[in-house]
Amino acid sequence: MLLACVLVTAVGCEQHPQAESDLASERGAQATRTQENHRQGVILNNRGALFLQQGSPRRALNTLTQAVELAPDLPDAQFNIGLVQARLGRHDEAVAAFARAAELGFDQVDLYVAQGLSLRAQNRYAQAAAAFDRALQTAPLRADLHLHRGEVLRAMGSLDSALASFDTAARLDTSLGAAHRYRGELLAASGDQHEAALAYERAVRIDPADVTALVGQAEALRRLERFDAATAALQQALSRSPRNSRAHYILASVAEAAGDEHLAASARQNFQRLTEARRHFDQGQVYARRGQFDEAANELSRAIEVDPEFADAWLRLGALRLEDDRPQAAIETLLQVAALWPEYPEVHNLTGEAWLQLGEHDKALAAFAATLAQDPASVAAHIGSGRAHFAEARFSAAQTEFRQALDLDPDAREGYYFLGLVYAQQGRTREAVASIEQCLAVSPDHVEAHYHLGRLLADTGDLPAAREHLIRALALNPDHTRAAQRLAALDGP
Repeated sequence: MLLACVLVTAVGCEQHPQAESDLASERGAQATRTQENHRQGVILNNRGALFLQQGSPRRALNTLTQAVELAPDLPDAQFNIGLVQARLGRHDEAVAAFARAAELGFDQVDLYVAQGLSLRAQNRYAQAAAAFDRALQTAPLRADLHLHRGEVLRAMGSLDSALASFDTAARLDTSLGAAHRYRGELLAASGDQHEAALAYERAVRIDPADVTALVGQAEALRRLERFDAATAALQQALSRSPRNSRAHYILASVAEAAGDEHLAASARQNFQRLTEARRHFDQGQVYARRGQFDEAANELSRAIEVDPEFADAWLRLGALRLEDDRPQAAIETLLQVAALWPEYPEVHNLTGEAWLQLGEHDKALAAFAATLAQDPASVAAHIGSGRAHFAEARFSAAQTEFRQALDLDPDAREGYYFLGLVYAQQGRTREAVASIEQCLAVSPDHVEAHYHLGRLLADTGDLPAAREHLIRALALNPDHTRAAQRLAALDGP
């Protein structure tokens, strides 16, 4: 009996060669899949980095997201995602991606610089300073890093430390105008007006268009009672920025101290006018963001009444009326702007959009042509021109405009979308599908792109993919009647 038990135990403990072989095979397959996913992740990361270099951050983000899905431990992909998110202004996501890259062992100065810039954009100054300190440990002779460190220390109120950083930046790179300007600001705050004036003078010598430095220099010169020099600096600043209210305010003070009451009164009047107009403009912007269009229009109109030469208020009022689906009212405003400031390309673009809404396609083309005469690289004008041609069934001309827009901006989602519609009208279904897919790669939540892609895929017989895009269109806009009808037709008997 004892022998039997021993034999049973021995048999129970015996290894099964087939099970071992299956386990080893599965492990090998898993290792192969992991290696292949990593390889594909590296390829996608490189492609995403290239898209970013080419000025296509949205396509880059979609590609890099795929890279991370395949290879979540790829530090370069996490770093590149951070760069893309920062480019798109999504600094929360950027900081998280940079932190993940650091956890995975990405230890390069560019990481800490990018991290510091995103933290600074979020007003997280202490953390930003720590990031720039970390970068400076590796690259202590980079003037721009000392400049960035000084900026966050200044924001934190550590003025002596900030001044030391700006001093170092200016010493390492004497052509760094911002460092001299910041030095002037801090020296003036400390009461050293003479050194402040010299620092501002260096900044202006590097960049004569630096209005902030010119105004700061004038203030320091005023405190030194060098009124003629202060007036000259302010006149130079106002020649470049006539609406700079601070320049008018200081000019009033300088003129009064110099005994020129006429100039002082004029400068005070300008300051009060600009300040009041800006207050109404800013309040109008607040109302516009809330969707309170009537209140916004009232405030913008008030700004224009106070200051009839406030071009930005005129433009914003025209744009607001477009947003409020009042294209005729927009036209009336924008034509006045175009008469006063024909050199503003934006006014012609807005006018073109208004004419498009009114169905006046040739007038829209004329407006967009006026933009392109001043700014041939205007993506919005090329897309607007393409839409006007498309509405008149001039598909070849429309195609040319949309392609030019995409050459200028590879992330121009409307360029891909309308180019796809052009191809569809020309019976080039495969190219239409590819172009609208590019639109969705840039903008995954583009409702009309999902709808038209679903429609086109249904026509090609790819019903599962068509259904997927129509469902997505309805998820984004439950009231999309055409998508609902198409989906019902697919699901019907």
